[in-house]
Amino acid sequence: MSTASLNALLPWLALIPCVAIWAYSLVDFSQTDERDMRTFNRDTWLVLLVLGSVVGGLAWLIAGRPQPPGLRRHG
Repeated sequence: MSTASLNALLPWLALIPCVAIWAYSLVDFSQTDERDMRTFNRDTWLVLLVLGSVVGGLAWLIAGRPQPPGLRRHG
């Protein structure tokens, strides 16, 4: 593979995972009941996801989506 074709491919290699994370976060958000969301309400998360794109998606995955039943803290 030549240097020119590799340079043309690099932006796509960075963009595809970012779009995948954002799309997964949007789908996961849309399927989550508001009562199960952590930290913020639905409207705030929607603004963060749409305007924050990948950063908002990562924030949703880390701090917004419900924890699996086995990982919930008691107390």
